[in-house]
Amino acid sequence: MSRSLAVAATVGAIVLGSVGVAAPAFAATTTDPPKPTNHSTLSQIQAAAAIQTANRITALNAGITKVNSTARLTAPDKSTILGTLNGDLSGMKTLHSKIAADTDATVALADYRSIYNKYRVYAVGLHQSSIAATADGLTGTAIPKLQSAALKISALFAADPLKATPALQAQLADMQAKTADAVSKTSGLAAGALAVTPAAYNANHAVLVDLRAAARDALADSKAAAEDGKAILAAIS
Repeated sequence: MSRSLAVAATVGAIVLGSVGVAAPAFAATTTDPPKPTNHSTLSQIQAAAAIQTANRITALNAGITKVNSTARLTAPDKSTILGTLNGDLSGMKTLHSKIAADTDATVALADYRSIYNKYRVYAVGLHQSSIAATADGLTGTAIPKLQSAALKISALFAADPLKATPALQAQLADMQAKTADAVSKTSGLAAGALAVTPAAYNANHAVLVDLRAAARDALADSKAAAEDGKAILAAIS
C-alpha cells in the first residue's frame, strides 16, 4: 500500500469513529401530572406525589445505570454526577414515603412542592449530567480524533501536493475551523453545567440554556468536521 493510501486509511478510521462517542450519554424527562394547589385534598396531593416521585425514581435509576456504564465521563465528573443523582434518588424515596404518611394537607403540599424546588431532578440533575456527558465525550475522544485526522490530512497534502486541490484545502480548513469551534464551546462546559444547583435554577430557570446550546452546537461542529474529513477521504482514496 502506498504511503498516501495508508495515511488515507488511517484518517478514514479516525474520522468515521470520531463523532459517535460524543452523543449525550443519557437524558430522561417525563410529563408530570397536574400540580396540586392550596385547594387540593390530602388524598389528591398524595396521589399526585406518588406519581411524581415514582417517575423521578425510575428516571434516576436509569440515569445512574447509564452513568456507571459510560466511558465518556471523566472520573471526577462521573463522581460528581453520581453524588447528585444518588442524593436525588434518596430524597425522592424519602418524600415518596413521607407524603404517603402525611396526615395534614398543608404539610403534604409543602412536601410535594419540595419535589420541585429542592431537587429539580429533571431540570437540573439529569439535565446537567447529559450536558457534561456530551462535553466529556467531545473533549476526551471526538475532538482529539478530529484534530489527529486533520493533521494527517495536512501531512498527506504536503507529501502529495497534487492531492491538495483548492476545494479539498478549503474543506480541510473548514474541518479545522469547526473542530476549533467545538474546542472553544466545550471549554469549561462540563464544569459549568455540574456547578448548577437547584437553588440557582429556582432563581433563574434559564441558567442551563446557554450551556445546553453550547453542548448542542459543539456536537454539531464535530459532526460537520467529521463530514468534511469523510468527504476529503473519499476524494483522495
